[in-house]
Amino acid sequence: MKLFRLGWLKLAVLLLDAVFAYGSYLLAYKWKFSGHIPAGEWRSFLHYAPWLGLLTAITYYFFNLYDFAGRRKPSVMLYNLVLAHAVFVAELIVVNYWLKTFSLPRTVVASGFLFQLLLTFGLRLLLFYVQVKGGGRKKALVVVSGQPSDWLMLEKLLVKGEPWLEIRQVLILSADSEDDIAALASWQEIDVLMLGQGIPDRTRTDLIRLAGERRAEVLLIPGFYELYLTRAEPQQIDDLLVYSIMPPHPTLPERLLKRALDVVLSTMLLVATSPLTLAALILIPTTSKGRAFYVQERIGLGGKPFKLLKFRSMIENAEEATGPVLAGDGDLRITALGRFMRATRLDELPQLINVLLGDMSLVGPRPERAFFIDRFKEELPYYSYRLMVKPGLTGLAQVMAGYTTSPSDKLRYDLMYMKNYSILLDLRILMQTLLVVLNREQSRGVHASSNPAAHQRIEHLMRTVQTEALAGQK
Repeated sequence: MKLFRLGWLKLAVLLLDAVFAYGSYLLAYKWKFSGHIPAGEWRSFLHYAPWLGLLTAITYYFFNLYDFAGRRKPSVMLYNLVLAHAVFVAELIVVNYWLKTFSLPRTVVASGFLFQLLLTFGLRLLLFYVQVKGGGRKKALVVVSGQPSDWLMLEKLLVKGEPWLEIRQVLILSADSEDDIAALASWQEIDVLMLGQGIPDRTRTDLIRLAGERRAEVLLIPGFYELYLTRAEPQQIDDLLVYSIMPPHPTLPERLLKRALDVVLSTMLLVATSPLTLAALILIPTTSKGRAFYVQERIGLGGKPFKLLKFRSMIENAEEATGPVLAGDGDLRITALGRFMRATRLDELPQLINVLLGDMSLVGPRPERAFFIDRFKEELPYYSYRLMVKPGLTGLAQVMAGYTTSPSDKLRYDLMYMKNYSILLDLRILMQTLLVVLNREQSRGVHASSNPAAHQRIEHLMRTVQTEALAGQK
């Protein structure tokens, strides 16, 4: 995996993407004009040629297409590329209307789109093949505790990690972790050591040391302490090496620029989506009893409550009998129109007004109700850190996770966003939100499955890979 984290590889792929962009449009002209490009069309191409490589690199960056360290399947890459190319064509058309110095034949744009998509996807497919097939699936040892979070992690590994990891063995920590570590010390044929969240700190340290001695990659889910160390500044006091950790708080220039971006983009989006808003105002009251808007109190910056606006997607007074509950998969309280609005995120459009009012930002941790915040704070001591920045219409947790992702995993993404904040990161998240809007799977409600059933599935998967405790081999 180290090869795919090197900056020079990203630069090489970026340059190849630019070459593919030029080659695709030249090929499109050749195909349209049967190999002989007229002088006028050639001059037109030279006028907009500088924009091809620039727009390709920028658009691909915002759609996360230069992240080769992540273990993503080709289908996900293709999905991102198709949407990125659609945005690229829209940008090229805008540049055409703005400059008015070149013509852009529709057949050239359409065929160029297909050629460029095939070439860029072919390159990433080759990288995927080298990454997965060329180096072979890595032999993995997974160490877990008895905590439910570790069982869920194991299930995800067995179901989703198959293209990259061949799980050879699973070690379930016993009461005597020293015996487990001694057993691990004799285990030689592993490339990857995956550690669960419930492993004690001292045991985790010993396991990482043993993996380092065997030059094995270590995969772990970071705790909130490790996340808070992100971008910590190393300092020196006499001969002491110390880390300086500052609260995750944007600087004044960053806050001013973020607010300007919020006002400009939310105004533009309100105008652009006004036909959809008008349709919702008419259809919601006519298809189900009640008002079009739904107002709910949420907690914002510094724990201050505010009134969040949404289009009503459930029946009127849906929580009157149940109290605050999260929407489930196939929830009968959701109306037919509401199900469509939730899948396409149209029910969130009125929150652009909250952004203009200053209660929210376009990007940030999603605002939550006080009832759930109080409950999550009991389980997750770091949960209140989310209140140190404005809540957002979308966020890193929304583009990297799903509706059913656990609060602890969403919190990790929120803290990562807060510690790595930049305007460029905001723009990337806004672009990638398009992917989420078009992907209905990420908007599905929580599943009503029981823990015993989940454990049975994990046990079945463990039997499939012939997993056994290491302690039993001693």
